[in-house]
Amino acid sequence: MLSPATIDVIKQTVPVLQEHGETLTRHFYQRMFTHNPEVKAFFNPAHQQAGTQQRALAGAICAYAQHIDNPAALAGAVELIAQKHASLGIKAEHYPIVGENLLASIREVLGEAATDDIINAWGEAYGVLADLFIQREGQIYQQQED
Repeated sequence: MLSPATIDVIKQTVPVLQEHGETLTRHFYQRMFTHNPEVKAFFNPAHQQAGTQQRALAGAICAYAQHIDNPAALAGAVELIAQKHASLGIKAEHYPIVGENLLASIREVLGEAATDDIINAWGEAYGVLADLFIQREGQIYQQQED
């Protein structure tokens, strides 16, 4: 569960995400593929080239921030993403890679505006969301084995 202070910080970032979300996600993917090329195979190069993956991630991050105090509102989207992740073979060990690159990208793109409070809040929020995906994807993998 996220603290009220974390929720407040995340909600305060919504306008920045609405304005700069795609810039952030473009930087994120470039950074992640450079620092962790082992995950590049999970991503469709055509979607990367066309920018659809970056736009989709920016929209998902913004929606998560907007609904941070009511994650149930995103249940349908979470289920679709979890199903897609499971179809691609995404595992729990991939989430720290994404989290590390996402937080570093926030700091690199926003510079001084990315205060420690913002980085810490997004780190906490990412951890909660990653745990949700890891649990749901684990259930999907278990169902596939049965």
